[in-house]
Amino acid sequence: MIQSERSGYALELAVDFVRMTGGMRGLGPPRGPIVPLPAQELADVSGDWPAGNIDIRIGDYMVRPQQKWTITPVANAGGYPGSPYFKIAIAGTDRTLAATAEGEVVAVPAFTGDPGQLWRIDQLIDGTYRIMPKSMPNSREPMVLTAAGRSTPTLAGFDPKSDKARWNFRKP
Repeated sequence: MIQSERSGYALELAVDFVRMTGGMRGLGPPRGPIVPLPAQELADVSGDWPAGNIDIRIGDYMVRPQQKWTITPVANAGGYPGSPYFKIAIAGTDRTLAATAEGEVVAVPAFTGDPGQLWRIDQLIDGTYRIMPKSMPNSREPMVLTAAGRSTPTLAGFDPKSDKARWNFRKP
């Protein structure tokens, strides 16, 4: 999970909510033994995802497939002292986080190695992380992944006095 330090919410694909199997619970006394619900799987939800780019949002972490990310170093993509550039993708897919020319973030259907799909991850002195694209189309200024409000991620300049561009990585 990629968690906003500002809100505590998780970075996720902006896709329709799919209810977990097992029906509604918590209405009246339990009928029969209480058993845990199985975790929602990627195949349970990804069939209805759009084929093209998908917007990104920030929301409550509910252990959903659209909230689980893998971060993988990219060979031969360059880097900076101490670290390579990374690919950030929805776990189990090639759907990759990418910076757009408009300064937004989306999930593209496939990783191409484009500079907007390569991410620099810097650990800050407080233990949080700054996440920034290698480059962003139409921008000469370095931009970072930023929480604009409680539910909207975007790209903006880094403000060291703010928690808007500080992220945490949590294992689900």
